[in-house]
Amino acid sequence: MKFRRATAEDMDLITDWRWEVTDWIHEKGSDQWGDAGLTRDEFQRRIQRSIDAGETWLAIADNGEPVGTIAVDLVPDEGLWTDDELDRSYIIHRMMVPRGHAGKGIGGEMVKFAENLARSHGRENLILDVWNTNHGLHRYYESLGFEMVRTVPNHWTPSATLFEKRVSNFDPAVVGPKIKATPFKDVGR
Repeated sequence: MKFRRATAEDMDLITDWRWEVTDWIHEKGSDQWGDAGLTRDEFQRRIQRSIDAGETWLAIADNGEPVGTIAVDLVPDEGLWTDDELDRSYIIHRMMVPRGHAGKGIGGEMVKFAENLARSHGRENLILDVWNTNHGLHRYYESLGFEMVRTVPNHWTPSATLFEKRVSNFDPAVVGPKIKATPFKDVGR
């Protein structure tokens, strides 16, 4: 599997995947990403910012077909992570695999890719927030080596169950760019 940075031309594809995954999640009985949260326009605004910053990636199958997307960045939702956690971590956002490619290990490959990015920039952990009530997704991330850190009570977003994964083969001697995370406060992701 290869990875490439997403471009503006990938916007509709990534957006369509988000709503496809949302429909699937709702069919499974989850309230994640419901209608009360993020609009399509707001989602595209966030994706465009992430694409412009070079933080959104596409997983590409051997035949050249895009089969997943992941954002790896330093943009936390305000109030979820401590400064210490943010200083040593990269954050995973919007990891999605279209349903036609589910169950093929693509998510695991995307996490390995994120680990490589983190390792190359001197970040020892990957962190992510998960919808509080989506226990199936909690188990999925645990199967990929993440451990639950905590659930932030009374947070403005219902995606406040926090997971962390130590980057494999991390070498503290590798010095990457020291960029400070800038919290993002808004409804939904």
